[in-house]
Amino acid sequence: MIRLRHLLGGTWVDGSGDGTVLRDPATGTPIASSSADGVDVGEPLAWARRVGGAELRSMTFRERGELLASFAEKLREGRAAYYDAALANMGANKRDAVFDIDGAIAVLRYYAGLGQELGDRHTLIEPGFDRMTRSDEFRVAHLLTPRQGIAIGINAFNFPAWGMFEKIATATLAGMPSLAKPATQTALVAFLMVRDLYEANLIPDGVLSFLSAGGRDLVDMVGEEDTLAFTGSADTAMTLRSNRNLIASGARFNAEADSLNAIVALEDLDPASLESLVDAVVTEMTIKAGQKCTAIRRVIVPEELMPSVSEQLVERIKALKIGDARNPEVEMGLLVSRAQQESVIAGAALLAQEGESLLGGASSVEFVDVDPQVAAVVAPSVIRISDPSSARLVHQLEVFGPCVALMGYRSVSEGIDLVRRGRGSLVATVVTDDDTAFAETAVALGSLHGRLSQLNSATAAVNPGHGVVMPQAIHGGPGRAGGGEELGGLRALRFYCQRSAIQATVPVLESLAKEAAELA
Repeated sequence: MIRLRHLLGGTWVDGSGDGTVLRDPATGTPIASSSADGVDVGEPLAWARRVGGAELRSMTFRERGELLASFAEKLREGRAAYYDAALANMGANKRDAVFDIDGAIAVLRYYAGLGQELGDRHTLIEPGFDRMTRSDEFRVAHLLTPRQGIAIGINAFNFPAWGMFEKIATATLAGMPSLAKPATQTALVAFLMVRDLYEANLIPDGVLSFLSAGGRDLVDMVGEEDTLAFTGSADTAMTLRSNRNLIASGARFNAEADSLNAIVALEDLDPASLESLVDAVVTEMTIKAGQKCTAIRRVIVPEELMPSVSEQLVERIKALKIGDARNPEVEMGLLVSRAQQESVIAGAALLAQEGESLLGGASSVEFVDVDPQVAAVVAPSVIRISDPSSARLVHQLEVFGPCVALMGYRSVSEGIDLVRRGRGSLVATVVTDDDTAFAETAVALGSLHGRLSQLNSATAAVNPGHGVVMPQAIHGGPGRAGGGEELGGLRALRFYCQRSAIQATVPVLESLAKEAAELA
């Protein structure tokens, strides 16, 4: 077995005891272990704040971008090994692994490019000097400087590569050192990637720390200039958010939590656009076996389209090959663990109480190269909700796996209301052939969604996809989705910088602006 250690204080350290055992979800075979017992995190954090922070602040945006570019190039070289690790640790097929690993590399490259655009500057400034008094010579500008703490990133089990490096990329470019904490049960890929960067001597002292296990007390260690970015369940986000030390210190906290993302079809769709809807749902159910925070959980269509949508969806899913992704014919891999399998099966059964199960259960599919009594394998579930307006669980319970609920509506206003009952989502896709109708729906749904995507037969070829998070767009959502924002180009840097109002004479402000990159 591989031992996953921790990069703390600029060196690799290990915990005592056996720790947590990571298993192959197809066979249950132990593949790695990690322990944080007896590991001191507090002093390495202080060292990283002091040493890594000073190093990054001394670098220009261009130099920070070059550092990220070197990370991306090294990780690109190791992709084959990371794909194998994702298969062994997560049951991920090639498509799943590419989605995570190549996505991480793409984010690093994107922010490396932004570093080149910002150039040889160290700070950011918002455009314009605002007049405050009668005097035209004394004005105010808003300067952004990197916080002199550490950016702690706590990541979910489903994206050990992308989830980690999208936080590292933005913090590094802003000028803050990072501590990455992946979910231990799927930390193998994250460990290998950080290990490869370290062994290539690409990580300046203190710029990147890594904790493969433990971490429950990290929130008790944050200081006033630290940031804590969390991706995971809404319940854990609430626990972290209410931590006494986090509140008292005023450290910045960002949560990207689970949500009941929807795809909603408007009326009068042509057959090709309807097919695009079904394609999107099948894709979101099968990539990573539906274990994505952006996956479609609710499918909302006009009542008259329900027979066609449900028939096409069930037919497509029944034809899937599901099982051990070592078989190249497998189209949907496994869940990450037997515990996750039990959670998905139990959740689907609860949702089925509010309607009719159109597909689900081990008897509905034939698994490939796995023993269902051993492997973390699950059949996709399609559930038609009988009365969406009075149903409760479908608008409250997220089944974090290949399970979708179908709901019919009688008017567009009812359909919009059903989408909004998710009480805050990361993303919703609106399927319509009418551009004006999409724009109106986007306005109606905007207050409860972090991202809204237009889909029809014309946009299907150019739309990255419902569940694809691009670094150019913000990722996050209000309400249940955590109330946070990540990415979105340069917008992401704001989280890691302190914005200060600088009140001074115009020549002083002009001098500051000359040395800063403009952030619109």
